[in-house]
Amino acid sequence: MVRQALRQTYTYYTPDEPTGRIVEDAPLAGRGKAWTLDAYRHPTYPSPLNVRVGDAGIKVWMVINWLQLCDDDVGTLLQRYPMTVTRDDVEAARWYYEKSKHAIDRKLEEEAEA
Repeated sequence: MVRQALRQTYTYYTPDEPTGRIVEDAPLAGRGKAWTLDAYRHPTYPSPLNVRVGDAGIKVWMVINWLQLCDDDVGTLLQRYPMTVTRDDVEAARWYYEKSKHAIDRKLEEEAEA
């Protein structure tokens, strides 16, 4: 059986394209990028809590939480989650976190209280 990549529309966010780059009808290419499903054109953005990184699609706020639990040590995080995120994914999450710090910090506080 041959597996085919799911083709959808994604919006990718990088330091070079902070307002996003829409890619339609394509397989996910999320390594080292923050991304979300669907097309978002400036000035409309997705909720920062729905933006993901990497091919595994881990939400940015979760990567930041893991990083904080690892005392901001990327090496430790990568050892704990070797099949989930790469160093480039963590750096993309850090970059996106700086853009959306207020919303993500609020989510992390809610998770800590739960």
